[in-house]
Amino acid sequence: MATFFPLLRLIYCNFFKRLKEYDMIEITLIGRGGQGIVVAGDILAKALFYQGFFVKSFPAFGTERRGAPVKSFLRVSHERIKESYQIYKPDYYVIFDSIQANGLPLGVNGLVNAPEFKTIHHLNCLDANKIAVKNRLGSPTNPIINTTMLGGLAGLLEELDFHNLERAIQETLPAHLLKKNMDSAFQAYSEMNQKYGEERYWTLKCA
Repeated sequence: MATFFPLLRLIYCNFFKRLKEYDMIEITLIGRGGQGIVVAGDILAKALFYQGFFVKSFPAFGTERRGAPVKSFLRVSHERIKESYQIYKPDYYVIFDSIQANGLPLGVNGLVNAPEFKTIHHLNCLDANKIAVKNRLGSPTNPIINTTMLGGLAGLLEELDFHNLERAIQETLPAHLLKKNMDSAFQAYSEMNQKYGEERYWTLKCA
């Protein structure tokens, strides 16, 4: 009985995946309360919408307290999106807290907030904490890294133009926070370009 419900969830997820009639990419942002996960999901959804995609996004919360697990899910397609159930096997992860990368399925693709990360997963590393602290986003012990991580993602995701990310940030955050968030996002974007070069690109095209 202990294995029944996880198996049922897997069958449910795979069944609905087979119902897709169009190309669609799924992205999951995972982290902890206070890191700006939900706002990051909203900004990313806007940026991809400005890029010309249909986007559906929604968050999932644990206990409502700082440090509790938080996820934000996004589906992205060139066609209208019908699916509205939770994402269990995303194409890409954006991991704000490196500890949470340890429990991921084998061989996943993602961006992780860490200077380096030894794993069997296909994870690109970005020291978002360092960049955010440098730009005075949050505090050294609790940096707010959402725009930094999105800047890094823009440097990896072929179809996400940084100018559309800038526009989404400008339309989401208050004016007095814009400069340091924009600076932090651009530094992360530039670092991904420099670090991974032409090999950095993910794509929103289904295989």
